[in-house]
Amino acid sequence: MEKLVRSVALVALGAFAVGTGYGLVQQMVKISTLQSLNNNDISVEQALMVAQGAVDACKKDNSVISVAVVDRNGMTRFLVRGDGASPEMADNARRKAYTARTFRQNVSTWMERTAMDAKDDKGVRIDLNGQQYLENTITEPGGVPITRYADAIGGVGVTGAKGGPMADEACAQAGADAIADQLL
Repeated sequence: MEKLVRSVALVALGAFAVGTGYGLVQQMVKISTLQSLNNNDISVEQALMVAQGAVDACKKDNSVISVAVVDRNGMTRFLVRGDGASPEMADNARRKAYTARTFRQNVSTWMERTAMDAKDDKGVRIDLNGQQYLENTITEPGGVPITRYADAIGGVGVTGAKGGPMADEACAQAGADAIADQLL
C-alpha cells in the first residue's frame, strides 16, 4: 500500500514538473516573439523647447507671432499666442503645424506638390490639389514637420513673422531644429 501511494505521488510530481516546464517554455516563446508597439511622440518638454526655439528666432525682428506644436496625431501639444497677436493667428499656426505633420513635409513644399499645375520628377502632371481642401489644412507656408527616423512625430507652425509666410517657415524650422539632437 505504501509503495502504491509513493508511486502515485511520484507520477503526480512528474506530471506537475512536465506541465510546469511546458508552461515556462510556452511563456518564453511568447515573450521572445512578441513585437511591442513603440509609439514615438513629441513630449510636452520637447513641445515647449520647439516653441521657444521658434519664438527666439522670430523675436530678433520684434515679430508678434503665434506658435503651435502638434503631436503625431495632429492634436495640439502646445500653443502660444504672442502679445498683441489675434486669435486667428493662433488657429493658423495650429493648422500650419497640422498640415506639415499630416503630409510629412514643409507646408511650402506640400503647396508646390498640390498646386493645380504640379508635375512629378518626370514632368507628368499630378493631381493632388484636392488635399488643399481637407479640413484643418492651410495653404500658407510656415509649417514644418518634426521627424524622427523619417516618421513625423509632430509639427510646428508659426504665423506673424515680419517678412511673411516664408519667414514664418524659417522660424518654424528653428523651432524644429531646437530638439533635433534629441531625435537621433
